[in-house]
Amino acid sequence: MATAGLGYDITGARAWLYDLDPATIAGTTRGQGMVVPLCRTHADRITVPVGWEFSDRRTAVPDPVAAQPAPSMTSAPLFEPRSRPEPADPPGVAEPEPAPSSLLERAFRAAPARSQ
Repeated sequence: MATAGLGYDITGARAWLYDLDPATIAGTTRGQGMVVPLCRTHADRITVPVGWEFSDRRTAVPDPVAAQPAPSMTSAPLFEPRSRPEPADPPGVAEPEPAPSSLLERAFRAAPARSQ
């Protein structure tokens, strides 16, 4: 939908953008009054020839901002994290025996306690 008009003066090397109201849009054609109706996207991208004077006379319209939905405390998560189960020992495999203690450790256990 056209929201801006592009006016231009070739002999003066000038171009301008201005807001269009619905009444102006209805009566605007390319041939009348050197006006080109443009949608906002195309009006925002307009460039003029090198050396031309350009003025944007449109009122500033803020860009729409998408509202973030408020987090709901009652909603369940979309998915539950899964943990990987521990692999089961294959059948017939016995628990490994503990490693033998070192020679020095065995010597201290076998030594008699010293009394003071």
